[in-house]
Amino acid sequence: MKGIAKIIVVAFFAGVAGAFVFQEFIGSPVTEVIREVPAQFQQASYDRPIARTDFPEAPENFRDASAKSVSSVVYIKNIQSNRTSNSWRDLFFNRARGGSEDVVTGSGSGVIYSKDGYIITNNHVIAGAEQIEVMHEKRSYKAQLIGTDPTMDIALLKIEAKNLPAIEVGKSSEVQIGDWVLAVGNPFNLTSTVTAGIVSAIGSETNSVRENFPIELYIQTDAAINPGNSGGALVNVYGELVGINTSIISKTGSYAGYGFAVPSDVVVKAVEDLKKYRFVQKAFTGADLIDISEETAKREGLKNLKGILVESVKKGSAADNAGLRAGDVVTKVDNKTVNSKASFDELLSAFSPGDQVDIQYERGQRTLESKLTLENVFGNTDILDETSGLSEDDIYFSDFLGAEMRKLTQAELDKHNIKYGVKITKIDLRSGFLRKLEDLKEGYIITAINRRFAAEPAGVAKYIEQYQGRIYIDIIDDKGRTETIRYIFR
Repeated sequence: MKGIAKIIVVAFFAGVAGAFVFQEFIGSPVTEVIREVPAQFQQASYDRPIARTDFPEAPENFRDASAKSVSSVVYIKNIQSNRTSNSWRDLFFNRARGGSEDVVTGSGSGVIYSKDGYIITNNHVIAGAEQIEVMHEKRSYKAQLIGTDPTMDIALLKIEAKNLPAIEVGKSSEVQIGDWVLAVGNPFNLTSTVTAGIVSAIGSETNSVRENFPIELYIQTDAAINPGNSGGALVNVYGELVGINTSIISKTGSYAGYGFAVPSDVVVKAVEDLKKYRFVQKAFTGADLIDISEETAKREGLKNLKGILVESVKKGSAADNAGLRAGDVVTKVDNKTVNSKASFDELLSAFSPGDQVDIQYERGQRTLESKLTLENVFGNTDILDETSGLSEDDIYFSDFLGAEMRKLTQAELDKHNIKYGVKITKIDLRSGFLRKLEDLKEGYIITAINRRFAAEPAGVAKYIEQYQGRIYIDIIDDKGRTETIRYIFR
C-alpha cells in the first residue's frame, strides 16, 4: 500500500515539474516563422523528375494596383421604406393609417466610371431603392438611377460631382486563366478593402455555376468576395478594371472560394448604351446555338468538337435570312474563332441591332460564309429605349400551347392605361392548344385570368396548360377593345 502511495506522489510532482518546464520554455507563443526546408528533405533523392521551383514570384505591384483602384470604388446605400401595419383593416384595404415606417438600408459597392459622376454597380445592389446614396472619401451624394440591365446584373448611377478619380478600364478579352486579379469593394460595411486571387475560369457553363450565376459571360476568381463587394471592381495587376464583382457561390452567404465578375468589355458596352438610350442594345441572331459535346457530335455525325451547333432557326429571323440551318456548325464570327456558346455570346455582346457580322460555318463537308444582320429581341433592327425595350427573359414560347407570349413594354402599358399584361405574339396554326381557342388571336393582350393579373408570360402559359374547369380570360383585342372570354377546359 505504501509503495502505491509513493508512486502516486512521485507521479504528481513529476507532472507539476513537467507543466512548469512546458509553460516556461516550450509553451510560449511562437514568434518566428521557420522558412527553411529541413535538411533530410533537401538531401532526399527521387526516382522521378522533381517539380520545378523557379516559377516567377508573385507580382510585386499589388500595392500600386491597389492604390490606383481603391480610390475609384465607392460605397452605396440602398434606402427603402418598410411600412408596417397595426390593423387587419389596414392590411386588407392597403391603408397606411395606424402603421409605422422604418428605413431599411441595403448596401454594396460601386465603381467610378467617369470623372463627371457616372458610377457602375450591380442591379441587385440598388433593386427596389427609393433613394440611393453614394459615399466617397467621406462625402455623401444622392444618386440618380440612369438605367439597369437585370440579366447582366449591371446598373448605372449618376452623381453631381466633378474631377472624380475614374478607374482605368482594361480589356477583359486579354484576361486569361491563371492571371492575378484583385477584388476591391466594401465587404461587411468596411472601408474599401482589397483581396487577391487568380482567374479560375472564364465563361464556364457547369451546372453548379449556372444555377447560381445566370449569365454565361463572366470571370471566375478565387479572390475573396463577400457581402458588400457586389458592384465593386475586379482589377488586374496594373489596377485596370477587368470586371464588376457580382456573385458568389456559398451556403453561408460569405466567401467560399468561388467569386464571379461581369467582364469589363461587356460592362463598357452596357454602360455606353445606358448612357445614350437608358437601355442596353442587345443583338440576336434568331438561332438557338449549343455547345458541342461528345454525345452531341456523335448524334449529329460531326467530325470534331470545334465550333457551336445550330440547334434551330426561327423562321424569318436574321439567321434564316443569312442561310443558316439546323445542323450547321458555326466556327467563326468576324474572323474570330468560336468554340463555345459563351465565347459566341461574348463576341455578340459588342454589337447592336442592325450591325452586320460575317459568319463562317460548316455544313457537312463544306465550309460556308454569310453576312448576318443582327436583330433586336422583337426580330427587327430598331434601336430600343427604356419604354420600348424588353429582355429575352420577357418572352416565352410554350410547346404545348404552340404560342409565343411576351411582356408588354412600358409604352404599351401606358397606351392602354394598365399595369400588367401579356401579349400573344405568335400562334402556330399547325399544332398546339391555343389554335383551338378561336377567340384568342395574335396581337391580343391578356390582362387577367380568373381575376388574377397576367404579368409573366411563362406564368400565364403554365396556368393555361395545367388548368381544368371553367376559365375566364380578360383580353384587349387588336383594336383596343376589352372583353372577357369564357372557356371550359376538360
